[in-house]
Amino acid sequence: MKKTLLFLGSLFIASGLFAQCSELFISEYAEGYSNNKGIEIYNPTGQAINLSEYSLARFSNGATSTGTTRIIQLPDEMIAPNDVFVVVVDLIDTSLWDSQFDKPVWNGYNLIDTIFDSVTGDPILDSLGNVILGPQYDNGNALFGDEYNEEYDMQCKADIFLCPDYDTNNTMYFNGNDAMALVKGTEVAQDGSNLVDVIGVIGEDPTVTIMEDAWVDENGYWLTKDRTLVRKPTVGGGRSDLNDVTYALGGTFTGTEWDSYSKNSFQFLGVHNSNCNAETKPDEFSCMTVGVYEVNTIPFTMYPNPNSSGMLTIEAAIEIDRIEVYNLLGQFIYSESIGFSSDKVEINLGAFKKGMYLVNLIFDDNKVSIQKLVVE
Repeated sequence: MKKTLLFLGSLFIASGLFAQCSELFISEYAEGYSNNKGIEIYNPTGQAINLSEYSLARFSNGATSTGTTRIIQLPDEMIAPNDVFVVVVDLIDTSLWDSQFDKPVWNGYNLIDTIFDSVTGDPILDSLGNVILGPQYDNGNALFGDEYNEEYDMQCKADIFLCPDYDTNNTMYFNGNDAMALVKGTEVAQDGSNLVDVIGVIGEDPTVTIMEDAWVDENGYWLTKDRTLVRKPTVGGGRSDLNDVTYALGGTFTGTEWDSYSKNSFQFLGVHNSNCNAETKPDEFSCMTVGVYEVNTIPFTMYPNPNSSGMLTIEAAIEIDRIEVYNLLGQFIYSESIGFSSDKVEINLGAFKKGMYLVNLIFDDNKVSIQKLVVE
């Protein structure tokens, strides 16, 4: 991908909003604690669409261009009619976890308690003065318990994890004052004609224009920082009219098309209820049931993780039937059926490349539990 530039000097006006229910658009935006960041893309049409024809782009801090590191092509996967595809940020290099707030997305087994400032020892508060609750760490290592709490599981909602290396591509590292866009193709056209949907305003940094860390609603409350935004069911298309989405042409973002929820509200990811749907869908999605499986009801531990030793030990609360490993694109990597009753298994990782994987444990009674593995 070559450098993309949104030329704002002599733009011609693009066609404006796509016709209702005729083009993909962003149905949810989650900007939560640390790297709990996700974008949900919805297909309102009656036809399956290949996601590789689209990209996500981030216009950072009022920028009008993305460069090569802030636009990323979506995977070669089909999104079914009235279905969604959830993109979540990811990390691989654990040496970059240099602060309490620079951690991977939650998986539901994190121990949740008050977050304290590592210097002062005081509880950390949000912009409204509320105590921030989050995962607990000891010497940089995440602490996990035996109890699964779906409320704090964002990993299970992801269809793909993108941008593991910030220096290679950091499209998914939005933090409140970055405009996020769904683009047709792999670069932004100079005239902006291939913009499909935009959250925020391209070319505006609200920390400068309105002295806020994010775009705000009519009451002055943040919309794009520490919030989850869900597109209203009545919305059938994206924001792409350049008069609305570019600062140079008077664009604004006040969230009128969105319902706003508190920080770390993940329950809406995975399904979108829209007037475009052939049938009404639920407003919330549960990870506890996927097809005939019950998900993440059986806790297990893997160590060492991150792993550089080449041998991985897995211990579960009950006996394991089968182990499956996938990469973050959903491609099958490894499988082993356990030919004897055991709740503790060792895997040789010698053939695994460095990177991030999803380890699935399958148990009796159609139960499956999933965790992320880092191979260094």
